[in-house]
Amino acid sequence: MDTPAEPTARSLPSSPRATHNRTLSEGGVRPELLSPNSYQDVFSTMATATLSYSASDARRRDVDEKADPDNSHGSIVQLHANLVDVDPSGQEMTLDWVIDYDCESIGCPDVNIFFDSNTLRMDPTNSQTQSNVKPDAVFAINGGNVLAMSNNTDRRASSLTFRTDVAISNANTHRTRQSYPFDKYETQLVFFAENAATNDSVSISIVKTTGIAVGFNVQLQNTTDIKDNFGTVIKNIEVTRGPVVRLYAIFIVLVVWLVTLTFMITCVLNVFFGKGISSGVLVLPMGTLFAFTQLRSTLPGAPEGFGAVIDFMGLLPCLAILTFCSVFMTAIFILRDPEHDIPRWHWTKPGEGRRRNTYTA
Repeated sequence: MDTPAEPTARSLPSSPRATHNRTLSEGGVRPELLSPNSYQDVFSTMATATLSYSASDARRRDVDEKADPDNSHGSIVQLHANLVDVDPSGQEMTLDWVIDYDCESIGCPDVNIFFDSNTLRMDPTNSQTQSNVKPDAVFAINGGNVLAMSNNTDRRASSLTFRTDVAISNANTHRTRQSYPFDKYETQLVFFAENAATNDSVSISIVKTTGIAVGFNVQLQNTTDIKDNFGTVIKNIEVTRGPVVRLYAIFIVLVVWLVTLTFMITCVLNVFFGKGISSGVLVLPMGTLFAFTQLRSTLPGAPEGFGAVIDFMGLLPCLAILTFCSVFMTAIFILRDPEHDIPRWHWTKPGEGRRRNTYTA
């Protein structure tokens, strides 16, 4: 959850289209004679270049760094949260916590840290019944060991760190993984600290948040209007896809539709209006079917298989259109020579020359 860095000048990857055009001019290859494999390579190069740029930018911008402004400087127990991972399929995220126990002012008593147990993912083998009673402590701080380690008299104590798997939910956002890349999840962290001997409240806060979950934007909301008599801290966390992931997914959908409409227009002109076209172009729709599925697999964090909203808006209808275009543009060889212009609705009779310069209506 690092603070986003200022944008710096960087060289963008060279355009796959420019590289492709340069190759055509140097090698003298006609675009209409490209093989399906070459066509797939063009899309693969485009997807790789865009994805590499997206990933490098996502590592800097996916997660925000925020602290608790209410009591971060005067708290006895100060927590440093580090984001490890976000799992949208299991609807949970993993956080590592580092404790800074500033206890000299209160004599370093033993302190217990509590989290709302119903927002934590528990061990499946745990048979404990869930309820709304006060939870058990997730971490116990031994004040004597803290003093011994700070004075370098005894370094055998365990470190002040622990890990939690926090549940995230789309119950309030109504945006599931099917809404990719616009799915959204929320969770609420509720935690407090108590003196182990007297159960008196001890001040606690989050002073720093770090970590990166590639492809996600995690924000710690600093709205803590709810307060009680026990120093309980309540924080809301919002999890969405990173802006670069969203832009890349939209870009892929636009590319898929642009290519599909191009082939559909070509099919209409050739099949229904008799416009001549090179035979090398007629096999491209078939190769494009496989290229589109490869593009779908490059979407970062997309649900496996087909079924997301982005599939119904882009890939699936385009695949259906390209399939019909492939059938019509291949079947036209049976009826006439598609490389020459002919009058509309005119079909050559069996045995007629396929390269006649004149046609009869």
